[in-house]
Amino acid sequence: MSPSARVTWRSFQAGALRMILPGLASLPFGIGFGVAAAQKGLSAFETTLMSFTVMAGTSQMVALDIWAQPLPLMALAVSVFVANLRYFVMGAALQPHLPHLPWWLQPPVWYVTVDQNWAVNIAEYRRGHGDLGKFLGGGFVMACIWSGSTLAGHLAAGGILSDPTMAKRLGLDFVGVAVFVVVATILFRGKRDIAPWMVAIAAAFAAKWLMGGNWYIVIGGLAGGLFGALRDFRRDDVRQS
Repeated sequence: MSPSARVTWRSFQAGALRMILPGLASLPFGIGFGVAAAQKGLSAFETTLMSFTVMAGTSQMVALDIWAQPLPLMALAVSVFVANLRYFVMGAALQPHLPHLPWWLQPPVWYVTVDQNWAVNIAEYRRGHGDLGKFLGGGFVMACIWSGSTLAGHLAAGGILSDPTMAKRLGLDFVGVAVFVVVATILFRGKRDIAPWMVAIAAAFAAKWLMGGNWYIVIGGLAGGLFGALRDFRRDDVRQS
C-alpha cells in the first residue's frame, strides 16, 4: 500500500478536527433541508438516515423537490445522478494520488468525497503530502454535522419552525437557492461555460412549459451537459486534425 493510502488513528483525528469549522458552514442548509423534509412527510428517522447515507445536500434537495406519492423512482434516480455528476471528476482527480487502493477502502473514499472535504485534501495531495486518514476523518465529521443538522431542522419543523412564516423570516426557504448559486459560482470556469448554461436554462424552461412537473431539472441538466460535451469533442477533433 502506498504511503498516501495509509490510515492511522492520529491522522483520522487530525482530519476530523480540522473539518469541524468547514462542516459547520453546512448547518443552515442542513436545517433548511430538515424542515423541507418534514413538510414532505418524511419522519425524523428517514430524514437522518437519508442524510447520513447519501450525504449530498444538493442531490438530496433535488430529490426532495420531486418527492411525491407514489415515488417517481426513475425521475429520482436520474435527477440524483445528474446532480452528482461532479463527483466523477472529483474522484478522477483523486485517483492518481491513491494508486493501488485496497478494495475495502474504496467505498469509504467514495463516501467521504464531498465538496469541502475533497477541496481541503486534494490540495494536500497535489503538494505531495496527502493523508487518507485525514480524508476519512474529515468526511466522518462532515457526515455527523450534516445528518445532525437535518435532524435538528426536522425537529424544529414541529416546534419553533412549525409556522411556515417563521422559516421564511429566518431565510431558511432561500437556503437551497443560495447553495445552488454558490455551487454554480464555484464551478463556473469562465466564458466557455456560458453557452452550455444557456442551453440548460432554455431546455429547463421549455420542459417546464411543455411537460410540467419536475422533469425540467433532469432535462435542463442533460441538455447543458450534452451540449458542452459535444462542443469539447468537436474542439478536440479540430485540434487533432
